[in-house]
Amino acid sequence: MIAAETLPNTAGALAGWVVDPQRIKPGTQMSPNPLAPDDLQAVVAYLQSLH
Repeated sequence: MIAAETLPNTAGALAGWVVDPQRIKPGTQMSPNPLAPDDLQAVVAYLQSLH
């Protein structure tokens, strides 16, 4: 689980969290990250590799 157990730890949920965490969990301290699709995929792949 990610976002303090708000979302399942999937690529789609992780991408949504990275791009707009306020939409998923209002009040979070993380700011939005408007990334190009290729950059977002790279960030998600990197984060998933940290397991």
